[in-house]
Amino acid sequence: MIRERVGRLFYRLTYAQGKPRWDTGNPPEGLLALVQDLAPGRFLDLGCGTGAASVHLASLGWEVVGVDYVASAIERARKRAEAAAVTPDFRVGDVTRLGSLLDGRPFDLILDVGCYHGLSGPGRDRYAVGLAQAAAPGATFLLFGFVAVSPTWRLIGAPGVGTADVETRFAPWFTVEETSISGTGRGRTSWHRLRRRGGVSPRQRSSGAAAQATGATARA
Repeated sequence: MIRERVGRLFYRLTYAQGKPRWDTGNPPEGLLALVQDLAPGRFLDLGCGTGAASVHLASLGWEVVGVDYVASAIERARKRAEAAAVTPDFRVGDVTRLGSLLDGRPFDLILDVGCYHGLSGPGRDRYAVGLAQAAAPGATFLLFGFVAVSPTWRLIGAPGVGTADVETRFAPWFTVEETSISGTGRGRTSWHRLRRRGGVSPRQRSSGAAAQATGATARA
């Protein structure tokens, strides 16, 4: 789609001009709350940007794969990892084409902060299928995005992410365990915590208390 191509050009140009306003340099609080009681497993960071979340989880002993289609963002992520003396696997690629990027080994935890909300309908369909194939039974998927976006963002193909869309798009594979909405107007954001159906591993069974903390943090 033309709008998707324009959107990708926008992100590339934004990174080329310096630090994007959405790049806080810190992992999201909801993720930090969740992992504090989890044994390290495999972590997939979709739209990883400059790698703050990936590097942090790698420092905790997680096996990490981070994906972003902006090569300059991945270059910065690798430098961040080098400075932290950790070795997450950063890959330049399309999150709507995960089958060509991953090796088939499943992930226990998957994060998307501000990537899915900018995809078109067909892109979201491909994303959901790839995500389901990448997630281990019982895996947790954390999804953050803007519910309402500005007209400018819509012009570049970023429609936002609503609860109904998430529940419908991922329904064949995931159960939505929690949704939290914050803010007002165009500043409204949402956190969704989903669980991959098909069984729960011992690692995931230990996450109950942490999951409650995730919701509390997201609502703060």
